[in-house]
Amino acid sequence: MNRHFNQQERDLIKLAGFFKNQSIKLMEKGMLGEEHKTVQEAVDRFLEHMDSHVNTRAFILDQHEYLNKLVKDNARCPKCLSSEKLKVIGTDKNEKGWKSNRYKCRKCNIEFTWNLPNNPWHMIEYIQEMLIQMRAKVDDTSTAEDARVEALETIDNMESNLNKLKPVIDAHDREYRELQARESEMERLMHEFKNSLTIEKIKMDTWDNRQKLKHNK
Repeated sequence: MNRHFNQQERDLIKLAGFFKNQSIKLMEKGMLGEEHKTVQEAVDRFLEHMDSHVNTRAFILDQHEYLNKLVKDNARCPKCLSSEKLKVIGTDKNEKGWKSNRYKCRKCNIEFTWNLPNNPWHMIEYIQEMLIQMRAKVDDTSTAEDARVEALETIDNMESNLNKLKPVIDAHDREYRELQARESEMERLMHEFKNSLTIEKIKMDTWDNRQKLKHNK
């Protein structure tokens, strides 16, 4: 059984397996017509579709988890300016809703929140906001020439990072939204499929068939 199945999907697989085994037995005993094979084939097609969906879901969720950990802090204690004794103890949100890591310096015995987002989604927003500020600095006629040159270099680096990061995140976000839509549709299909299997199982589970199976054992 696919290790990525959730409990509801495992239960449905078991029900489908029981249904299929019983229908094969009844067909072999001549208690169900050959036309019932079309039902078995429909079951097989749906299970293949469900298996494919579950594998795709697992891949996209793994990607999401990987991207969520993509941003690496270069955090330093504000007191000793060292990163050697830092331990992540949680996360904080700022007024913009951006998540950042919260640290404890075991050397200084202080806690602090790092000033950069800890995930690519908020990092994109941070870079975009910083670009606006840096461009305003360049356009300001009161900015000294050396500060303007430094700002332009910073802008180039930020734009380069943004151009690498944003397409990856945008593509993943589209896949993630599509997955959520497919998940909702799959839940509906699974509900209908389970009801259909239950009806077919009841049709097979007649008293006559039970008695015939008992006598033919």
